[in-house]
Amino acid sequence: MAKKALLIIVGLCLTITSGVLVSTPAFSQPIELTVNDHNPPPSTVAHAWDAWGKWVEERSKGRLKVTIHHGGALLAEKEAYRGTETGVCDMAHYVVDRREGFLLSTVTTLPFMGMPAQMEAGQLWMELLNKFPEMAKEWEGVKIIGIFMMPPTHIHTKKKAVETPADLKGMKIHGAEYALVQTMDAAGASPVQLDITEMYTGLERGILDGVMNHFPVCFIFKVLELTPYHTVFGDGGINMTPMFAIMNPKKFNSLPPDLQKIMEESGKVWAEEQKKLDFPLQDTAVGFCKGKNHTFINLTPQGIKVWYDLVKKPIHDKWIADAEAKGLPGKAVYEEALKLIKEHQKK
Repeated sequence: MAKKALLIIVGLCLTITSGVLVSTPAFSQPIELTVNDHNPPPSTVAHAWDAWGKWVEERSKGRLKVTIHHGGALLAEKEAYRGTETGVCDMAHYVVDRREGFLLSTVTTLPFMGMPAQMEAGQLWMELLNKFPEMAKEWEGVKIIGIFMMPPTHIHTKKKAVETPADLKGMKIHGAEYALVQTMDAAGASPVQLDITEMYTGLERGILDGVMNHFPVCFIFKVLELTPYHTVFGDGGINMTPMFAIMNPKKFNSLPPDLQKIMEESGKVWAEEQKKLDFPLQDTAVGFCKGKNHTFINLTPQGIKVWYDLVKKPIHDKWIADAEAKGLPGKAVYEEALKLIKEHQKK
């Protein structure tokens, strides 16, 4: 009987051990997350992504393994959204653009809205997203993990200063967004479509006379070395564009609930890392220009209104009409945005 009992105990031990061996492989191999970032490796955006990836790996205790492809090595900037949506990559850095069918989500990119400071502008965008389900529906193809508002856009030119729309007439200007291209059209400038990585060579070869973009990206791509004139449109700039950490929904849904929670928590980490590195870079970029004795044209509210009056009908009113024609609450979103801008400016 004792021998039989011993055999039963040994058998149970083997069964338990076997069960452990069978269940262990589910955790022995980390789940890989492939991330596309079109920004160059030395950029603050890339460094923020790296810090985020490290946080995700540590927080998941190695169950998530993050591989980030910087510099558009996996996908170009214009391919990031569709690439994430279709699963070419699991996540990507994405700057919202109408080419992907977004309309309501581009309201803060409308020029000369008088946006508040950068952090308040990001909160404003999220308030709009949460209030209008039609705006949230535009994001059905991907899952938003994090949002951070890019710095305000200004004008940087090579040969002459720009103060009024008339000064821009006939100039060849690069603008990476639809609203900026529209602004150039309204001012009589010639929009030139180049990849963001080609701004420097475009200026160097005379293909461009200037660019519409924010100071940090111009510093990163060395544009400020060739543009000694800067037209500054207050704290809100010409416009502000939200950028995102987006994720493939199927990949997100395939994760265990605890890892899904970590990914959702990581959005705030991503935004904080962007803030931590972006703000000092803005100071560095402006400091670089001042160190080179560049010319700054700091427009007054009255000076900015001249530009607003130029774009109100052809851009703002058309944006509302385009949205309403698609059955979207363009007017309501626009008016709510203006209301929130005033509220955030008072903070």
